[in-house]
Amino acid sequence: MAERRVERVTLEGGGIAWRKTYGDSGRRWRMAALRWLARRLGLNALLAPVPLAAESACRTEFEMIQRLAGLGVRVPHVMQRNQTQLLLSNLGPTLGLLCKREPDLARRSEMLKRGFDALLELHARGAYVSQAVARNLTLDEQGVGFIDLEEDPLQMMSLAAAQARDALLWVQSSARFLADDPEQYARLLEEFLTAERSEVRAEILLTARRLRWLALPARLGGTRGRAFSQALTHLADARS
Repeated sequence: MAERRVERVTLEGGGIAWRKTYGDSGRRWRMAALRWLARRLGLNALLAPVPLAAESACRTEFEMIQRLAGLGVRVPHVMQRNQTQLLLSNLGPTLGLLCKREPDLARRSEMLKRGFDALLELHARGAYVSQAVARNLTLDEQGVGFIDLEEDPLQMMSLAAAQARDALLWVQSSARFLADDPEQYARLLEEFLTAERSEVRAEILLTARRLRWLALPARLGGTRGRAFSQALTHLADARS
């Protein structure tokens, strides 16, 4: 992912927009090492996209937004554009922030289900996103949206792998919000897997099974680590 700075902009009339300024990333060697490891393990869904220069990252996000909007996916509207900046419309608070602030277990569960359902709809449209983590899905009265689209995983992997990557990143980032009810999270995960396309489900389960060894050390990572460990174990044990 390219480095970028995000600035909140107040529009005339009181609306909100976000100005993203892209810069060059200094993580090329680390990303190359992660790609090497993913290839060694045969995990196509974990191939890290090559970090992009500022202009390329800005162009990639613009193109991803245009492509997803054309498929009927809820993404920001590009209000202004130059070579290294985009001014983007606001889609509301992120699911990560909403879940973090929500004390009610049932409401958190419902919000996470909205996230799983949004991924299913996204994939049914033949689409995928850059990083489907909880901070990159939004939720307001108009529904779930997707933000931060400056990577194109399809440059590194197949469509099924890119969609599996969506699911794996969502699980890794969202399981902690139901750490106090892992059985309910497992039910949401099972419903998602049952509804997902078979090719995508196969990629998800292959990755989970080859990473199962991470479940034990992950338990040492506090509440978030234990929640991820339980979710990873559930995925690894799921039927193909």
